[in-house]
Amino acid sequence: MANRNEARTLIIIALLTFVVAGGGLYLGFRNPAGPRMGHAEPKPVDRGPIVYDMRSVRSDPDRVRLEWREVPGASGYTVTVMSAGDDSLFASPVLRNSWWVIPAELSSKLKPQTVYHWRLTVESAEASPRVSEPAAFATQ
Repeated sequence: MANRNEARTLIIIALLTFVVAGGGLYLGFRNPAGPRMGHAEPKPVDRGPIVYDMRSVRSDPDRVRLEWREVPGASGYTVTVMSAGDDSLFASPVLRNSWWVIPAELSSKLKPQTVYHWRLTVESAEASPRVSEPAAFATQ
């Protein structure tokens, strides 16, 4: 009877060893076919809102003020407001300053307590228009 229990124990240990080693689990030995260990790659920086220093500021009740850093050589700016799914809702006229308060007639199209995205298009006489990565704002 002791031999039968020992044989069962050895078989169970062998099966567990095979399952663990075949599954690529790390048990202190190197498995060349297993997952690569090392430093995690950092997520790329979202350059659009950073390059243009894009931000949103709550203005009057039910109004949103969008601001950005002035770009040297820019002849004008256009702001495009988008839904969370990046569907264009409306765009500003060409602006000469580095801010835009969304007008009341356009603010009425925004739902309360919702996150929206916006992009900045920088117009220049010297180069083709540059479009930023989207930034976000939320309505109250």
